[in-house]
Amino acid sequence: MKRALISVYEKEKIEKIAAALHRAGWEIVSTGGTAAYLQGKNIPVSEVAGITKFPEILDGRVKTLHPLIFGPVLAKKTTGHLKQLEEFGVGKIDMVIINFYPFEAAMEKKAGDLDAMLENIDIGGPSLVRAAAKNFKDTIVLVDEKDQAPVIAAIEGNGDIPLELRKRLAQKAFAYTSFYDSLIASYLAAGLEGPPDFMTIGGRRTQSLRYGENPHQSAFLAISDRRSPFHTIDQLHGKELSFNNILDLAMVYELLNEFQGKKHFAAVVKHQNPCGAALAAGQLTAFQNAFAGDPQSAYGGIVGFNHCLEAETAAAMAAIFFEVILAPDFADEALTILRKKKNLRLIRMPAGYMEKVDFKTIPGGFVYQSRDSRAFDVEAFELKAGKPLGKKEKADVEFGWKIIKYVKSNGIIIVKNLQLIGVGAGQASRIDAVELAIGKSQSPVAGAVLLSDAFFPFPDSVELAAKHKIAMVVETGGSVRDTDVVLAAQKLNVSLLFTGIRHFRH
Repeated sequence: MKRALISVYEKEKIEKIAAALHRAGWEIVSTGGTAAYLQGKNIPVSEVAGITKFPEILDGRVKTLHPLIFGPVLAKKTTGHLKQLEEFGVGKIDMVIINFYPFEAAMEKKAGDLDAMLENIDIGGPSLVRAAAKNFKDTIVLVDEKDQAPVIAAIEGNGDIPLELRKRLAQKAFAYTSFYDSLIASYLAAGLEGPPDFMTIGGRRTQSLRYGENPHQSAFLAISDRRSPFHTIDQLHGKELSFNNILDLAMVYELLNEFQGKKHFAAVVKHQNPCGAALAAGQLTAFQNAFAGDPQSAYGGIVGFNHCLEAETAAAMAAIFFEVILAPDFADEALTILRKKKNLRLIRMPAGYMEKVDFKTIPGGFVYQSRDSRAFDVEAFELKAGKPLGKKEKADVEFGWKIIKYVKSNGIIIVKNLQLIGVGAGQASRIDAVELAIGKSQSPVAGAVLLSDAFFPFPDSVELAAKHKIAMVVETGGSVRDTDVVLAAQKLNVSLLFTGIRHFRH
C-alpha cells in the first residue's frame, strides 16, 4: 500500500486530493489538526504519533521531526533502503503534501509583534518538503493546490506520476521554501545596522503580463510583500498590463506618495521619466498644468493623481491618448466617462506603501541599495549667491526637489509656479541636459527655478540659465570647481542653492 503524509496549515485545500488518494487505496498519515479535519470529512487517517510512538511536544513545535518520518520520506525504492525501513517497522512514504504556517499573512497584521512572528515560522513543514524534494524520484512533493489536478489525474489513470512532473514539483518545492525563508530573513533584517551578508529576493508570481519590454519577451509580476498595493492590482478597466506599464506605474506611485496632502497633484510619466507635473488648488487645473508641461511627450503616457479622480478631470482627459490612469479612487461618473475608451487601463491604488530597498540585476547577481528616501529641509539648503528664498521660490524648490529624483541622470528640470515646464533626462553631459530642458519648455523660463540632480562640473550651465533669465539654480554642490560656479552665479545675478543631497537615478 502506498502512503501519503499530509500536514498542512490551510486544511480546506487538501480535501479533494485526500479523497482521491483514499479512493485509490492509499494510506493517509497526518498530524493532529490535519488528521482531525480529514476524519471529519470521513477520510480515514493514521496519526503520525502512531508511527513514531512519540507525542507532539512543546506546544506542537515538534510533530513530524522524527527518524521514522524522515526515513520513509528520504528512502529510495531500493532493496537496501526498503529493508532498513522494514527493520524499523515502518513503510515507505510515497507522497508529502504540505503548506506552511502563514508567516507571509502574519506580516500584514503582526509585524510589530516579534513573538507572534516567531510562532509563525514553520520548521517541520519546510524540513519535510526539502526531504521529499531531494528524493523526488521516489517521493512526490506537493506544496501548491494548483498542482493537485495533474497528480490526481495520474493516480486515477495508470497510478504512476511521470518523472518530469515529479521534477517540476520538486523545483517548485525548493523555490517555495526559498521564498518562505526569504520573507523571514527580510523581516529579521529590518532595523539591523548595515546590510546582511547573505541576501535573497523572494517573490510570488501574482499575474502574467501582456509582454516584456518588447512584444517578443515574456513577463510576469512577482510580489514579496502582501502589504504592497501591487500584490493585487485593482484594475477597473482596460487591457492587460505590460512590463513597461508596471515599471511606469511603480514610478508614478512613488511620485504620488511624495505629494500626499491637501493640494491636488497630477503627474504624467513617459518611459520612466516625468514629462509633466503640477500642484494646484483644483484637480482639473493640476492636470491641465501637468499636461501643458510637455503635451507631445505625454502622448501614450501614464497619468497619476493624489486624490480621487473627479468627473470634470476625466472629461478633460477623454480625448487624449493615455496608456494608464492611476488614482487612489475614481468617482462613478469619471469611470463612466473613461470606460468608453476600450483599452485605457484604470488602476485604483491607495497611497502610503513605502519601499525601503532597491535591487537591480546584473549578470549572475544583483546590486543592492537603500531607497532614495532621505528627508530634506529647504531651509537647510545653502544659499551661495543671490537673494534668500521668498515664499514662492521656496514652494517651487520644494516641489522641484521632490520631482528631480525621479528623472533619469543626468537630469535637469525647470519649475515655475508649482508646474514642471522643462525636463532634460538621461543625458551623458550635464550641459546637454540643461539645453534639453530649456529647449523642451513649453512656457517662458524667465523667472523659473532650474534644478539639477547633481553638481555642475563647470559654470557653463549657470551661464546658460542666466542667458535665458532663469532666476534660481539648485544643485548639490561638491564639485572641485564649485568656486567657479558660485562666482558665475554672483556675476550673472542668478540665485544659487547648494542642497548637499544628490539624486542620481540610473
